[in-house]
Amino acid sequence: MPGGPDAGLMTHLNTQERAGAGLAAGSVLLIGGSVAASSLLGGYPVLGGQAIRYLAAGLLLAAWARLRHTPLPRPTRRDWAWLAALAVTGLAGCSVLLIAATRAAGPASVGIIIGAAPLVIVLAAALAARTRPTRRVLSAAALVTAGSAAAQLGGGTGPAFTATGLLLSAGALAGAAGTSLLAAPVLPRLGALAVTIYACGLAGPLLLAAAAVASSAGGPPILQTPTPAQLAALAYLTVAVTAVVFLTWYAAMQRLGVDRTGLFNGLIPITALAAVALTGTGTITPLQCLAALTVLAGVILGLRRTPQTPASTVTRAGQRPQPRAATTPLSPRSEPAPAQNAAADATPEKAAA
Repeated sequence: MPGGPDAGLMTHLNTQERAGAGLAAGSVLLIGGSVAASSLLGGYPVLGGQAIRYLAAGLLLAAWARLRHTPLPRPTRRDWAWLAALAVTGLAGCSVLLIAATRAAGPASVGIIIGAAPLVIVLAAALAARTRPTRRVLSAAALVTAGSAAAQLGGGTGPAFTATGLLLSAGALAGAAGTSLLAAPVLPRLGALAVTIYACGLAGPLLLAAAAVASSAGGPPILQTPTPAQLAALAYLTVAVTAVVFLTWYAAMQRLGVDRTGLFNGLIPITALAAVALTGTGTITPLQCLAALTVLAGVILGLRRTPQTPASTVTRAGQRPQPRAATTPLSPRSEPAPAQNAAADATPEKAAA
């Protein structure tokens, strides 16, 4: 309907931004469906399973790039530092901490903490850029965070925090935010595909090494033969939630900026609730429906912008800089850089639980 809110939103978004919103929404849908897949991995070694997930995803994307004859840019030393931080914090760290936090405190309790990712991303991105976040995006992030928390509380179980669970959840929150924030400096030069391949290639061996150390210390085995259900779950997490989601999430960051893409993190618990209801493994309460509408309203509010502000002027922090000779999207420096062709996070990593 031309006069409807969605139509109004579309008039405020150019083609690039509409594509970015679609990519971010698609990522969230895949993540929401991963909740059921992750539940099938109970009893499977965590470190070894996550290592295989990232290694396989990196190899699949590298093979795809080779088939398409797509050259991968060679990272500089500075790029490798950012990629290593991304692999440690946003991939390996977030995955393991999220699984551990869920086991220590329960999904609802962890979801409340992780739901603050949009607000953390907006504030951290603005701090890194030494600017103030726009009032609209900050308000939208707060609205999304509140709605996400309400979606977790609406199930009636309520939070059940322990000191360990709270610390693990805070670590997972940092990793979820880092998935977007640590990728932003390298996306303009390397692009989405290369960033995802390199980060997965670093995270996989790191997790395998950690699994070997844990196993030698009397912990679980590095790997074990998966059941058919576990194999299917690992395949889904590898292909859909890692390779595809990271690629599409980073592509959305190119088009929307870090802050506005981060708002879509709030939709993850909503899509998870929808998946639970569709599969018949749970129900959605009226409070959760209201929370879903709140999150959706926050995302729409954050996506809206003045029509004259082109997407190409979105900085690394997602700010709209004052007019000047040249601006660079998501670039950590002031010199021109190619637009980041990025995919898949913040937080997509929430799905590991």
